[in-house]
Amino acid sequence: MTSKIILITGPSGVGKGTIEKELFKDDCLNLSFSVSATTRNKRIGEIEGEHYHFITNDKFEELINKNAFLEYNKHFDNYYGTLFEEVESKLQQGKNVLIEVEIIGAVNIIKKLKETNKENILISIFIEPPSIEELERRIRNRNTDNEEQIKKRLERAIEEIPYKKYFQNVVENVEVNETVAKIKKIIENKT
Repeated sequence: MTSKIILITGPSGVGKGTIEKELFKDDCLNLSFSVSATTRNKRIGEIEGEHYHFITNDKFEELINKNAFLEYNKHFDNYYGTLFEEVESKLQQGKNVLIEVEIIGAVNIIKKLKETNKENILISIFIEPPSIEELERRIRNRNTDNEEQIKKRLERAIEEIPYKKYFQNVVENVEVNETVAKIKKIIENKT
Protein backbone atom coordinates (compact mmCIF):
# COMPACT_ATOMS: atom_id res chain seq x y z
CA MET A 1 0.00 0.00 0.00
CA THR A 2 1.45 3.33 -1.10
CA SER A 3 0.98 6.31 1.17
CA LYS A 4 -0.95 9.17 -0.39
CA ILE A 5 -1.50 12.88 0.04
CA ILE A 6 -5.21 13.46 0.50
CA LEU A 7 -5.89 17.06 -0.42
CA ILE A 8 -9.26 18.40 0.68
CA THR A 9 -10.61 21.84 -0.12
CA GLY A 10 -13.84 23.68 -0.77
CA PRO A 11 -15.52 26.98 0.02
CA SER A 12 -15.69 28.25 3.58
CA GLY A 13 -18.70 26.76 5.37
CA VAL A 14 -19.01 23.69 3.14
CA GLY A 15 -18.32 21.32 6.07
CA LYS A 16 -14.65 20.35 5.61
CA GLY A 17 -13.88 20.30 9.35
CA THR A 18 -16.87 18.10 10.19
CA ILE A 19 -16.04 15.70 7.37
CA GLU A 20 -12.39 15.46 8.43
CA LYS A 21 -13.31 14.69 12.07
CA GLU A 22 -15.38 11.75 10.81
CA LEU A 23 -12.61 10.53 8.49
CA PHE A 24 -10.10 10.52 11.36
CA LYS A 25 -12.38 8.21 13.36
CA ASP A 26 -11.66 5.44 10.82
CA ASP A 27 -8.26 3.92 11.69
CA CYS A 28 -8.30 1.88 8.46
CA LEU A 29 -7.70 5.10 6.50
CA ASN A 30 -4.32 5.49 8.27
CA LEU A 31 -4.59 9.29 8.29
CA SER A 32 -2.19 11.85 9.66
CA PHE A 33 -2.96 15.57 9.56
CA SER A 34 -0.44 17.89 7.94
CA VAL A 35 0.44 20.65 10.42
CA SER A 36 0.92 24.00 8.67
CA ALA A 37 3.56 26.57 9.48
CA THR A 38 2.54 30.12 10.35
CA THR A 39 4.06 33.42 11.41
CA ARG A 40 1.03 34.47 13.45
CA ASN A 41 1.19 34.48 17.23
CA LYS A 42 0.16 31.38 19.13
CA ARG A 43 -3.35 31.64 20.59
CA ILE A 44 -4.30 30.46 24.06
CA GLY A 45 -4.55 26.67 24.10
CA GLU A 46 -2.66 26.13 20.86
CA ILE A 47 0.23 23.67 20.95
CA GLU A 48 3.37 23.94 18.83
CA GLY A 49 3.52 21.09 16.33
CA GLU A 50 -0.10 20.10 16.91
CA HIS A 51 -2.06 23.14 15.78
CA TYR A 52 0.71 24.88 13.81
CA HIS A 53 4.45 25.16 13.55
CA PHE A 54 4.92 28.73 14.83
CA ILE A 55 7.92 30.40 13.20
CA THR A 56 9.24 33.92 12.71
CA ASN A 57 8.65 35.96 9.59
CA ASP A 58 12.38 35.85 8.77
CA LYS A 59 12.47 32.05 9.11
CA PHE A 60 9.35 31.68 6.95
CA GLU A 61 10.85 33.86 4.21
CA GLU A 62 14.09 31.89 4.43
CA LEU A 63 12.07 28.69 3.89
CA ILE A 64 10.30 30.29 0.91
CA ASN A 65 13.70 31.06 -0.63
CA LYS A 66 14.74 27.42 -0.06
CA ASN A 67 11.56 26.22 -1.84
CA ALA A 68 10.57 24.35 1.33
CA PHE A 69 6.79 24.76 0.89
CA LEU A 70 4.28 22.77 -1.13
CA GLU A 71 2.19 25.94 -0.95
CA TYR A 72 2.10 29.12 1.09
CA ASN A 73 0.20 32.38 1.23
CA LYS A 74 -0.15 35.51 3.28
CA HIS A 75 -3.35 36.47 5.13
CA PHE A 76 -3.66 39.62 7.22
CA ASP A 77 0.13 40.13 7.41
CA ASN A 78 0.81 36.52 8.47
CA TYR A 79 2.22 33.71 6.37
CA TYR A 80 0.71 30.22 6.33
CA GLY A 81 2.22 27.27 4.50
CA THR A 82 2.49 23.52 4.02
CA LEU A 83 6.05 22.29 4.50
CA PHE A 84 7.41 19.60 2.14
CA GLU A 85 9.36 18.17 5.09
CA GLU A 86 6.21 17.79 7.22
CA VAL A 87 4.41 15.89 4.46
CA GLU A 88 7.42 13.76 3.41
CA SER A 89 8.09 12.69 7.00
CA LYS A 90 4.53 11.39 7.44
CA LEU A 91 4.53 9.67 4.04
CA GLN A 92 7.76 7.88 4.99
CA GLN A 93 6.07 6.69 8.18
CA GLY A 94 3.50 4.98 5.96
CA LYS A 95 0.72 7.44 6.72
CA ASN A 96 -1.82 8.95 4.35
CA VAL A 97 -1.35 12.69 4.85
CA LEU A 98 -4.50 14.79 4.93
CA ILE A 99 -3.95 18.39 3.88
CA GLU A 100 -6.76 20.91 4.12
CA VAL A 101 -6.00 24.31 2.63
CA GLU A 102 -7.91 27.07 0.92
CA ILE A 103 -8.63 26.55 -2.76
CA ILE A 104 -5.78 28.54 -4.34
CA GLY A 105 -3.30 26.78 -2.03
CA ALA A 106 -4.79 23.43 -3.06
CA VAL A 107 -4.41 24.27 -6.76
CA ASN A 108 -0.80 25.29 -6.06
CA ILE A 109 -0.14 21.91 -4.39
CA ILE A 110 -1.56 20.11 -7.44
CA LYS A 111 0.72 22.15 -9.72
CA LYS A 112 3.78 21.61 -7.49
CA LEU A 113 3.26 17.84 -7.36
CA LYS A 114 2.88 17.77 -11.16
CA GLU A 115 6.09 19.75 -11.58
CA THR A 116 7.96 17.28 -9.37
CA ASN A 117 6.34 14.20 -11.01
CA LYS A 118 4.64 13.22 -7.76
CA GLU A 119 1.01 13.59 -8.83
CA ASN A 120 0.68 9.79 -8.54
CA ILE A 121 0.68 10.12 -4.73
CA LEU A 122 -2.15 12.69 -4.75
CA ILE A 123 -5.85 12.20 -4.12
CA SER A 124 -7.44 15.64 -4.63
CA ILE A 125 -10.99 16.21 -3.40
CA PHE A 126 -13.08 19.34 -3.87
CA ILE A 127 -16.10 19.52 -1.57
CA GLU A 128 -18.90 21.63 -2.95
CA PRO A 129 -22.19 22.75 -1.42
CA PRO A 130 -25.53 21.59 -2.87
CA SER A 131 -26.27 25.26 -3.63
CA ILE A 132 -25.16 28.76 -2.66
CA GLU A 133 -28.43 29.13 -0.72
CA GLU A 134 -27.61 26.02 1.34
CA LEU A 135 -24.07 27.28 1.90
CA GLU A 136 -25.48 30.58 3.17
CA ARG A 137 -27.82 28.71 5.53
CA ARG A 138 -24.89 26.69 6.94
CA ILE A 139 -22.71 29.77 7.41
CA ARG A 140 -25.55 31.60 9.17
CA ASN A 141 -26.24 28.59 11.43
CA ARG A 142 -22.61 28.64 12.66
CA ASN A 143 -23.30 32.05 14.23
CA THR A 144 -19.65 33.07 13.87
CA ASP A 145 -19.85 35.79 11.22
CA ASN A 146 -21.49 39.17 10.93
CA GLU A 147 -23.53 40.14 7.86
CA GLU A 148 -20.55 41.65 6.02
CA GLN A 149 -18.41 38.54 6.63
CA ILE A 150 -21.23 36.27 5.43
CA LYS A 151 -21.55 38.33 2.24
CA LYS A 152 -17.77 38.10 1.64
CA ARG A 153 -17.73 34.33 2.23
CA LEU A 154 -20.56 33.81 -0.25
CA GLU A 155 -18.98 36.08 -2.89
CA ARG A 156 -15.71 34.19 -2.47
CA ALA A 157 -17.49 30.81 -2.74
CA ILE A 158 -19.03 31.88 -6.07
CA GLU A 159 -15.51 32.75 -7.30
CA GLU A 160 -13.98 29.52 -5.93
CA ILE A 161 -16.44 26.85 -7.11
CA PRO A 162 -15.22 26.94 -10.75
CA TYR A 163 -11.79 25.79 -9.48
CA LYS A 164 -13.28 22.33 -8.93
CA LYS A 165 -12.19 21.47 -12.48
CA TYR A 166 -8.59 21.12 -11.19
CA PHE A 167 -9.49 18.29 -8.79
CA GLN A 168 -9.63 14.54 -9.43
CA ASN A 169 -12.78 14.19 -7.31
CA VAL A 170 -15.71 16.54 -6.68
CA VAL A 171 -18.04 15.55 -3.85
CA GLU A 172 -21.23 17.44 -3.13
CA ASN A 173 -21.81 17.68 0.62
CA VAL A 174 -25.56 17.22 0.90
CA GLU A 175 -25.46 15.11 4.07
CA VAL A 176 -22.28 14.58 6.15
CA ASN A 177 -22.41 10.79 6.64
CA GLU A 178 -23.09 10.23 2.95
CA THR A 179 -20.24 12.59 2.00
CA VAL A 180 -17.84 10.88 4.43
CA ALA A 181 -18.77 7.48 2.97
CA LYS A 182 -18.05 8.74 -0.58
CA ILE A 183 -14.68 10.18 0.45
CA LYS A 184 -13.71 6.98 2.32
CA LYS A 185 -14.47 4.99 -0.83
CA ILE A 186 -12.31 7.38 -2.92
CA ILE A 187 -9.40 6.99 -0.48
CA GLU A 188 -9.76 3.20 -0.16
CA ASN A 189 -9.86 2.76 -3.96
CA LYS A 190 -6.61 4.71 -4.44
CA THR A 191 -4.46 3.46 -1.54
